[in-house]
Amino acid sequence: MALNSSALNGVTLNGSSARAFRAPDYVLRGIGYRWRLRLTVGGVDLTAQLTGSVDVDREEGAAGVGGFTLYLPPGPVVPTDWIGKAVSLDYISTTAGITTEARRYTGVIISPTWNPTTRLLSCECSDQLQQRVEAKTIADIDTLAGGYWSADVFELTDGRSHWDYAIERLSTIPVSLDCSPAGDLRVTSWYAAAPHFVFGPGTTLDQSLGLDLAPLSNMTSRVEIEFSYRYSRLWQRNQRYTWQHPETGTSTGNSGFCAWRGFPSELPTVEMVEDAAAGKGQAIINPIYYRLPLTAVDPCGDGTAWINNFPDLLLGAAWTGVRRYAQAVTETYSLVLATAAGESADGRIVQRASYSFEVEDDAAEAWEADPITDGESGAVDLVDEARRSAAINVALRIGQTEIIAAHRETLISWAVPTSMAMGVDLIHTLEITSQGVTARGKCRRITDSFDLASGSAITTLTIAVMRGGGASDPLTLPAMLGTGVVGAEDSGDGLIMPTQLSGWLLPPYDENILGFSGNNDAGGGTETFPRDLNIPLDEIPADERDENKLTAETLYRVGIPNDPLEL
Repeated sequence: MALNSSALNGVTLNGSSARAFRAPDYVLRGIGYRWRLRLTVGGVDLTAQLTGSVDVDREEGAAGVGGFTLYLPPGPVVPTDWIGKAVSLDYISTTAGITTEARRYTGVIISPTWNPTTRLLSCECSDQLQQRVEAKTIADIDTLAGGYWSADVFELTDGRSHWDYAIERLSTIPVSLDCSPAGDLRVTSWYAAAPHFVFGPGTTLDQSLGLDLAPLSNMTSRVEIEFSYRYSRLWQRNQRYTWQHPETGTSTGNSGFCAWRGFPSELPTVEMVEDAAAGKGQAIINPIYYRLPLTAVDPCGDGTAWINNFPDLLLGAAWTGVRRYAQAVTETYSLVLATAAGESADGRIVQRASYSFEVEDDAAEAWEADPITDGESGAVDLVDEARRSAAINVALRIGQTEIIAAHRETLISWAVPTSMAMGVDLIHTLEITSQGVTARGKCRRITDSFDLASGSAITTLTIAVMRGGGASDPLTLPAMLGTGVVGAEDSGDGLIMPTQLSGWLLPPYDENILGFSGNNDAGGGTETFPRDLNIPLDEIPADERDENKLTAETLYRVGIPNDPLEL
């Protein structure tokens, strides 16, 4: 479906939909008008003191300005007292005995200039669009401007200009923020609808037609965005270990002890197990220790007493060694928005942008520092999907809006007597068929020029014509490239570690055999083995330790309406 005013996603103008149908007003020619102005300053009607000319200039997305000159009768004048006074200007027109009036401007005096010789006070006015928005709260701006926003694309709002914040939101949708003739803040859509006013042959002032074609260099047809999103992946690797003295005959409890007692040897301790794990960067969870029994009178029933002064000596042990580490993951999305012309390699006008942010989470630092008491093998990504989605959405909306804006720079303007444009506002779609031009577009600018000496009242209307064509894709966000949770298997029953003991007819010590080594109590060997416990440890795979870089590419087509334009 071609991109059109539906892209506003429900933006309303003056309480009604910008796309609501209404029958167009056909401007009639060959009618005479009588006109006059009504000017109030600070609530006082000063129309009788107007002299010279009055001008009003209102354009979408900008503050409306105006100017007039007053003759002040003899008496003291304090020019600074006029600063900030409210101004309203009404245009009153009579034809065929029927009088109508329309508000043309509402604002305040911002710069008075006093001429004591002529007693003329020249006043420049503004509707103070920026200042009024600056005074609003962030919540009020959200309601007023709409659009999309992300602190990862822009900046946090604390201590920043609220006007800049409003501009950031407006950069994500095809609308402009301006004031109505009555001074009400509103957003106006960029898209042309069915015409609200039609200016046919003979309705425009002769030779007033203006045509400003957009240069090719300004017609951005392709926006390429590189978006990077970095976070931590928290890994845990569990390794189960088991060791039991070979002389226990795989038995445990008292029977295993009595079997070992017949052929005693050195044994490891709980501390040796803990030191062996710590030496490999592991923490121990779920340990099971098979200790030598405590002192007993006759534990094996052979009439021999047993004395144990070392309660941490082990006949066997089983434990899980755990390592935790953090891995950096960077997801990079190549996002391309393009019109039909932008998809072609020839003649495309390209703009590029890049955005990046990192999820900073205290859990990443605590993961390796805090004591380990449990957990399974695998990994968890410290992602923030809400932030990722919001930031990518904003980046896409900015790119789309930039392309749309570049395709509405063709401007058509014409002048008419103000009485023929009394109802026209910046929210309206205008159509012209006059002076060899047929065009339709959204009203972009309205300027009024009233000359009190000559009696002329002229309004110049400017429309923006969109041209481009093509279809649009929805701005569907690319899926998260990380999985969120990465599973891995534990080692199951674990590694069964061997035992090396010195003695007659036993193999010599081999430092490459990892497990427990020690000496028989009976001696007899020619070599003394170190009493040591050394455990095996798997290397961490590089794809778990090195930065994991994930990439994806997405193309979004951006369609531009073809507003009528014939010369």
